[in-house]
Amino acid sequence: MTTSRPTDIGHVRAGVATKEATARHEQYRNEEDADRLALAMRVAAEAVRTVGSHNIEIVTFTRGRICLQPTDLRDGERIARALGCDMPLDHRMFTPGHTLWTGVVDGLEVQVRSALRQVVTR
Repeated sequence: MTTSRPTDIGHVRAGVATKEATARHEQYRNEEDADRLALAMRVAAEAVRTVGSHNIEIVTFTRGRICLQPTDLRDGERIARALGCDMPLDHRMFTPGHTLWTGVVDGLEVQVRSALRQVVTR
């Protein structure tokens, strides 16, 4: 019994791609990743322009999300709402506690850190 193995001949046999096809796929994937990273950079830059660079201390981004930390955490909620981030998550077990506001901008998750909200309970 023989099994199919990849070869250098340049064709696909039994569902095994050639080196050329694999290289084309890797190039496409790398270009797609670079495009997603470029999109994250553009969205981050636009977010900083929208709220003013003097209001932002740290910008962190990946291919799928952006996180902004304001210079003054007390401005975080205002900045988050200006960017359309309206879903808060309170982190009370951290010291100091903080609230992370999230939303979606141009298909990317955007997070804005802020001072811990004083939630009123009834």
